[in-house]
Amino acid sequence: MKLIDRIIDKIFRKNINIIYCENLYLSDGLTEKKADKLKKKTEQGKGSGCLLLKSENKDDCIDIVTSFQLKSKVWEGKSVKCIGLADSKDSATELVQIIIKDCLEKTGKIDLKEYICSL
Repeated sequence: MKLIDRIIDKIFRKNINIIYCENLYLSDGLTEKKADKLKKKTEQGKGSGCLLLKSENKDDCIDIVTSFQLKSKVWEGKSVKCIGLADSKDSATELVQIIIKDCLEKTGKIDLKEYICSL
């Protein structure tokens, strides 16, 4: 293994467990096949994909995280729930709007925390 690869392995995360919702929200233009490829690239810290994660912070509902951000040691050893997958930050923002709209239509109120937990 090259020295640079060993250094990168020490700096960047290992053992992140991404749990994908059964009914994963996908941004426009993402087919199931493209989404599977994007999942693999994102999990490897490559590509420009974004994950919409159920926030662990009590004040937030959704975290938008790029594949590059997943390389951070902050995520090491964590288990996260992915509720959406987008091919860019702009698409991720649009996807959040769709989730809010769906929440309102399905529950009659905007309680994102409750809605996200039901996904």
